[in-house]
Amino acid sequence: MKLSPFLRVRSEHGTKAKLAQEVLSFLTAPEGEDQADFEQRIKTLSNAKLLRLFDAHQTLVEKHGSKGALVDAIVAAKFKGGNEDYKVKISGFTEPRLLDLARQVGV
Repeated sequence: MKLSPFLRVRSEHGTKAKLAQEVLSFLTAPEGEDQADFEQRIKTLSNAKLLRLFDAHQTLVEKHGSKGALVDAIVAAKFKGGNEDYKVKISGFTEPRLLDLARQVGV
């Protein structure tokens, strides 16, 4: 039986606040956004969104090691000789978006 996001947060992380802290440990605030505002925004995300971010990070670390390694793998798969402009562009993508892009290019 599939657990609801609320029950999954409770069983795997204890509280939503603890999960939000774990997610904040690997996210960085976007340029131009105050760190306190960013933290408040993350803490008020839905359970489902927090779980999605957490799961994406776990998958990224298990399969690719780091965000940089995944970006390099995507660029290598898409452009055989490499493409620095594209690498810079996708470096700003979120982890779930990068994982989706990796799936599309067969990484």
